[in-house]
Amino acid sequence: ELVTPDQPLKPGQIVDSNQYALATFVSLLGGVPIPMGIVRDQPDDLKNAIANAISQADMVLSTGGVSVGDYDYVDQILAQLGAEIHIHSVAVKPGKPLTVATFTSPLPNSPEESDLSTTPSCSKRPVLYFGLPGNPVSALVSCWRFVKPALLKLSGLPEEVSKPIFVKAIASNDLHAGGRRETYLWGQLCLDAAGAYEFHLASGSHSSGNLINLAYTNGLALVPIGKTLIRAGESVLVLQVGEGLARAKGNIKSG
Repeated sequence: ELVTPDQPLKPGQIVDSNQYALATFVSLLGGVPIPMGIVRDQPDDLKNAIANAISQADMVLSTGGVSVGDYDYVDQILAQLGAEIHIHSVAVKPGKPLTVATFTSPLPNSPEESDLSTTPSCSKRPVLYFGLPGNPVSALVSCWRFVKPALLKLSGLPEEVSKPIFVKAIASNDLHAGGRRETYLWGQLCLDAAGAYEFHLASGSHSSGNLINLAYTNGLALVPIGKTLIRAGESVLVLQVGEGLARAKGNIKSG
């Protein structure tokens, strides 16, 4: 069960970090977040919350409820509300559960049109919906990889500005992956003395629930599908997710 940070934790509860991380993410990109709070994993509660959200926003972000568990109702509810679902999951780690949908018409307003007579109507504006994974790291990686370009594009920025920025860097550590999904490993993107990029893998666990390990991250190293290892000293593509670049402590030469 999720609770807000001001509530004392009881057994079986965890603090909701996603709401605050995503609100900050949206703000940093020039958007105006509208926090909607924590919603129980109950179909009626979720249906009303989603309908309320799409009535107010140009883009809606939710976390959790998009996998294949017994309480993952988001895709079902989106379909009931008339959304066109374009993506159900992606071959990405972390962040495989991902729903992308659009609303292009208003919700029905009368009982004759639908059984949603108690659900608030949405506006006639097109609305883009991202159902993100529930794990904090997975949610943020999905935001950096997919939501950020969409949000910048909706802001009216040209494609050359809104598209993801990948740079070629030299890996300072061995980068391991399973090979079956596009894998992103987080860490620090730095400049060496010659002005070339280096990528330093964050130490500690790269678990999708280890949010604190993302501290100081400004790059996500990409290990593509079919590859299980990029060795230290080899080139790697890195997705830039922060503005600042540190100076590397030493030069690393490729072999």
